[in-house]
Amino acid sequence: MKVPLSKLFYAFLQVGLVAFGGGGSAQLYQALVLRRGWMAEREFLETTALCRILPGPVFANTAAHLGMRLGGVAGGVLALLGVLTPGALLMLLLSFAYVRFGAVPGSLAESALNGVAAAAIGLILATMLHQTPVALDSLKALGLALGVFATYGLLHWPLLLVLLLFVPVGMTLYWREAAAAWSASEVESRG
Repeated sequence: MKVPLSKLFYAFLQVGLVAFGGGGSAQLYQALVLRRGWMAEREFLETTALCRILPGPVFANTAAHLGMRLGGVAGGVLALLGVLTPGALLMLLLSFAYVRFGAVPGSLAESALNGVAAAAIGLILATMLHQTPVALDSLKALGLALGVFATYGLLHWPLLLVLLLFVPVGMTLYWREAAAAWSASEVESRG
């Protein structure tokens, strides 16, 4: 689906204005999949999964990739500007205030930020519960998720090791399924 660039920039700018803490991906999901219907839930999950295994900030990677899928190269650039500009400007102002006035432990600002962090975690949990039925739709998907959870979450293996172990396993498990679907679509298009 191609989206007009002005609408695309406005949507990502809105996300950039309200994506506090670690809830950026959840905000993108709400804005693009649930509110506007610009992409299917499965497509969004595949995109975020790809962006999570790449180096760099996940939120920026995800915005650039989603913007490019929806509006080409210009869409990717505008999406990135939309999500980063509000936070970058606010961070410059707060950095100026921090340098000028210093940090005060136990201050109202510190308490407010703790509240924002808790709200961001709630937003992430709500989004995760909404996406779970789509993402974990088979035993192999559930097995991969449990394997990553056990090795990274419980055993505290290094993230790079977990990715090096489970990404090839996941690709192998889904390769045949994707190849069969691709072959079937090729036969349909010829015949």
